[in-house]
Order: sequence, then C-alpha cells, then structure tokens
Amino acid sequence: MQLNNKLTMKNILILCCLFITISMSSQVTQTVPLHSTNYSNGVYFKDLNNELSFLVGTWEGELNNKKYTFEFTLFAQVLRSYENDMYDYRDDLMGKFKVVDLTTNQVLYNNLNSTNYEQYKISELYIRQQKEIDFLFQDSENNCLNSAEFKLLKDDSNPNQIIYKDFEFNGFGIFYNDTYGCPNYQNQSDIPMFLPSQNLILTRL
Repeated sequence: MQLNNKLTMKNILILCCLFITISMSSQVTQTVPLHSTNYSNGVYFKDLNNELSFLVGTWEGELNNKKYTFEFTLFAQVLRSYENDMYDYRDDLMGKFKVVDLTTNQVLYNNLNSTNYEQYKISELYIRQQKEIDFLFQDSENNCLNSAEFKLLKDDSNPNQIIYKDFEFNGFGIFYNDTYGCPNYQNQSDIPMFLPSQNLILTRL
C-alpha cells in the first residue's frame, strides 16, 4: 500500500513537472503589432492598432434574393507551433455565416452556431493598409473541403458598412486526393458554394 502511494505521488510529481516545462516553453516573450518583422521566438502578434477589431460583430447584406449574415470574432493570443520548438501567438479574426433564400425563407447554409475556434470556416489571411482584409473560406469534408477567398474593405464614408468583394475559388482540399477522394462530386463547379460570388455591401447590425 505504501509503495503504491509512493508511485502515485511520483507520477503526480512527474506530470506537474511536465506541465510546468510545457508552460514555461510556451510563454509570451515579446508583444508586437501584427505586421512586425523583427521578433523573437514566442512573440505575440497582437492587434495593437485595431486593424481587426473593427470587423468584430454581425454584418448583413442582400444579393439576388438571398440574405447573407456574417459574424466575426477576434480570438486573442492563439498559440501556433512550428518545427524546432518554434512557436508564436497571434490575434486571429475568424468568421462564420448564414444564407437565407428570401423567396422561400429556406436556410441554405448556416454555421452561426459554431463557438469553438476550430469550428469557424472563415479565417483572416492578410491585412492591407489597415483597411482591406483577405479571407479564406474552407468548407467541411462533406463538401470536399472546397475553398474560396474574398476580401472585406472598410467603407471610409460609413463606419457601419463594409464592402465584400473579389470572390475567387482556389484549391479545393482533398478533391484531387487519391486517398480520400471526393466521391459525391466530379468537378469543383458541382460542389455547393454559398458565399456570394458578386460584390455587395454589408451593414453592421
């Protein structure tokens, strides 16, 4: 009995030491703005200039008898790990959306109920001049991880509006992968895509 207790305490001590080691190796070593180029391992790319936060919230627009609702959330200090024990943190702007057919009131697409970081299908790629942001959308495996890019542009004349523009398909995940394949669709054009393909104005709700 005494031996078992010693082993248990030893295991707990090992786990505690391991946790402390992991925590110490993943500490923030430096906090810098998003576009910084001179930084150390463990840097935190923080949205110090509010380049992302202006988009946080719900935006809505209508096009071709469809209503589009986008929600953007800023996830702070997301850890990203690389090879050779390299890592950093970043403020990530993630999005989700819903599409309703206004003619029939049918919901065509909806992932607004997503709450975890990994469930969001729209991710921020790049920021230009603190006013234009490139985004990547990647769908679920049911839709072959089909993906597309688009941009959101600040409307300098109206802080409660943004311009959705430059929709473009790109590589579509596992569609050409021999291992997984995409048995439900023969061509990328056959895969449902519910993002608007034309430019439109989105208004903050």
